[in-house]
Amino acid sequence: MKKISLIAGLSFFAGILFFALTFGYIQRTPDKPALLSPAIAEAETLITPTIDFVPLVRKVKPAVVKVVSQTIVQRRRGFFGDDFFDRFFNTPSQPERRDGMGSGFFISRDGYILTNNHVVNNAIKITIIDIDKKEYSARTIGTDPKTDLALLQVDGDSFPFIKLGDSNAVEVGEWVLAIGNPLGMDLSVTAGIISAKGRQLALAEYEDFLQTDAAINMGNSGGPLLNLRGEAIGINSAIIAPSMGNIGIGFAIPANMAVKVVEDLKNKGRVVRGWFGISIEEISEARAKEYDLPEPGILVLQVQDNSPAKKAGLQPMDLIVEFAGKKITSPTDLQMKIANTPIGQTIEITVIRKAERKKIKVEVVEAPDSLRITPEEGRSFDLGMVLIKNSPVLAKEHELNTERGLLVTNIEREGIAQRNGIKTKDVILAVNQTEIDSVEQFRTIMGQRRPGQSVYLFINRLGQELVIRFRIPE
Repeated sequence: MKKISLIAGLSFFAGILFFALTFGYIQRTPDKPALLSPAIAEAETLITPTIDFVPLVRKVKPAVVKVVSQTIVQRRRGFFGDDFFDRFFNTPSQPERRDGMGSGFFISRDGYILTNNHVVNNAIKITIIDIDKKEYSARTIGTDPKTDLALLQVDGDSFPFIKLGDSNAVEVGEWVLAIGNPLGMDLSVTAGIISAKGRQLALAEYEDFLQTDAAINMGNSGGPLLNLRGEAIGINSAIIAPSMGNIGIGFAIPANMAVKVVEDLKNKGRVVRGWFGISIEEISEARAKEYDLPEPGILVLQVQDNSPAKKAGLQPMDLIVEFAGKKITSPTDLQMKIANTPIGQTIEITVIRKAERKKIKVEVVEAPDSLRITPEEGRSFDLGMVLIKNSPVLAKEHELNTERGLLVTNIEREGIAQRNGIKTKDVILAVNQTEIDSVEQFRTIMGQRRPGQSVYLFINRLGQELVIRFRIPE
């Protein structure tokens, strides 16, 4: 009897144990299809978004500001435009004040603000509005149209600020936040990822844009693009959209490019860059084979007269493969290396010339500014474009229909040239019916015009000849 009781007791406890194990297994089994492999289940867990942006936004938002710039524009009156009234009725057009709006952010406790040059270009008054709606009058420390950056400052010594991060460390696919004032909506925050790096848009002379799908619209310009550490790894600058609205393609100037600009503008009031005096293009693996070159690199198309490159013996069709012992990865890489080299320093570059490797030493000099004109009255102004003498090599490279005149290689955003319809790859053939053969000749003729007078440029644009008229600024 005892034996039977013992067996019954053991059976009872075994049943309880079996039930507990079975019930526990069922409870622990995830609600997934039976055929889901452990690897897939683990991957699903890894890609589940769990990021909370709230603490980051609270931290950085007070450092982002609205930038309101006031400019003077000439109001065109009537169907015939202001030139008609000037010539026939002697009634010049009246100046008109116009407000523009963008974004910016404090980069130091003592009131320095970084924004885009096109946000404050030609402004006669700049007002900063912070998160508390407090207004400050800003002064311009300096602008750099070649990167589309501007440095402002307001009085004070205890402002919240955002640190500039290392944009070279940013990876495609990394989370970012954009903060600014799009379409007049104060301090809007959008999130996305870095979509690509090293984009070229032909909007400025020095470009290496970060591309993001974080929503950027008009008014975001000058605001920060932030990593998850709260550092500004970019300055929002441009969008590509057929309707001027966000379609998930926005661009920011890398913070590493801004670091040098800020330092130079603080210390010198302008940006000093190195210069070789060459026109270049990239040669890929495929094109290297086509041109019978031993490897890819950066091909020299033109060497400007009296330039450091010319004095060092660099020649057209030289293939640059190394700069100071380091491999060159792209034309932008070479351009930025030259620009960031201290003035007066001699750099050794490696070129391939007719299948032979050569080392050439080039002394870096300061890069010339975009075309600045000083009329006879003495007041100078910047046309906001870069010109070089046209040549058969350049005509072939850019598929131009002429080898004469001056080629427009760069247009600054919101500069005089862009506002009057001049474009990159335009070829200026004549000024007021005088044929142009050099940049100095162009500068001299423009300098002979008085402020307020009209200038007529005869231009070849992709084979079509047209005339563009603009006024010498007063």
